[in-house]
Amino acid sequence: MKKGLLLAGAVFSLGVLAQSANAVTIKIDENQTLKFGARGIIDATLRGERDYYKDIDTLKNDKSDLQFSHRNARIYFKYKFNKILSAGFQTEFIGVNKLLDVNGDGNSDSDIEILDSYINLAFAPEFNIIAGSYKVPFERHSGLQSGWSVLFPTGPTYGKVKILDTVENQVYTAKHVFTNPLAHKPFRSGSRSAGVTFWGNIAGGMFKYYAGIFDTDDETNAAGEPKTGFAIRVQFTPTMLGYKPEKGYVLKNTYVGKKDVLTVGLSYAHQGYRSGGDPDIDDQTSWGVDVMWEQKFETIVPNLQIGYVKHNNYEGWKDDDRFGWLVQGQLLYDQKIFLGKPALVVKYVRSECDGKGCEVTDFSGKDVKPKLTTWGIGVNYYIKGYANRIALAVDNVKLDDVNVGQGADDSYTDVTLSIFYNF
Repeated sequence: MKKGLLLAGAVFSLGVLAQSANAVTIKIDENQTLKFGARGIIDATLRGERDYYKDIDTLKNDKSDLQFSHRNARIYFKYKFNKILSAGFQTEFIGVNKLLDVNGDGNSDSDIEILDSYINLAFAPEFNIIAGSYKVPFERHSGLQSGWSVLFPTGPTYGKVKILDTVENQVYTAKHVFTNPLAHKPFRSGSRSAGVTFWGNIAGGMFKYYAGIFDTDDETNAAGEPKTGFAIRVQFTPTMLGYKPEKGYVLKNTYVGKKDVLTVGLSYAHQGYRSGGDPDIDDQTSWGVDVMWEQKFETIVPNLQIGYVKHNNYEGWKDDDRFGWLVQGQLLYDQKIFLGKPALVVKYVRSECDGKGCEVTDFSGKDVKPKLTTWGIGVNYYIKGYANRIALAVDNVKLDDVNVGQGADDSYTDVTLSIFYNF
């Protein structure tokens, strides 16, 4: 017992402080600092019925039910060696009953996965180099935002509907297109890839740029194999109007009244694929535009976000073109009521097929272009910062212009109660 108390005293003598960023900080010396913490999300979701056809003769019953889950249970570390060199590491624990099938062979090979592992060289505010596995610099809602700052606990692009192509007798999944556009995803987290990126803030953060190159595959001549991918992003903040820049590598979807933000971002990504003589394979190009505004007016903090993405030759399939719109917002009351601050949130997300390559033949025999829409409304109750909160969300997901077959569902509504913790 005494030894334990002495050890605890020794640790605290190094300067352990509870930070507003919900991490524990150990100041080693004047230059070296270690930050670490744990976080996760506990969900209870009442899932709506979503029956679908597995094949032309088999209707799969996916009835309404209540599901509990613990997702994104993570431990993270950040170490600053000196004024230039820093490193980061984050790992995620997969639930006991949902172990990750790493090799895709149907076996659960591991229950721990590394998400982030990188070094950053900060030569100047205008010039940084980050290398390793980290978030790809593309449109804000496609993964560059912190997952702990999302306005909706289910994320900005929740919802998917399964469709049977009656000619191919194969099930396809209609899903939203706000995603990391690069094929190089070595880990389960779809927003990350492995590579190197140059980034920095110019004119005190009025302008910000990212330019990255990503590749994780051994090169062969196999058809459909992804080649080296590229991603570029530039963003602008009118600091002359009093808005504060977003200087960090990762962006946030809310600052819960801590600062006024107005940011406009423009992104481009290119993912090459080897055709291997297959005329249906082509390079994917992706564009993204996003706007975020959050400003405090005494005790009220409105937040408005707009995003647009367009993918040509999605995932390397020629003429499989897709695009999507996202509009979401929050109205925060910046005063504590009991333990936290309440906020109302709403969202609208629309993703559409825009080419012959993503058409399906539905039960009416027509070749149709699926259109997926998600409406959402919810409440956030922020207890500390944006990452410790209780959230309730209702998501209605609807597939338009597709006959999914008698007895199948083209829409459903889910209700999710979530607890975010981060310390």
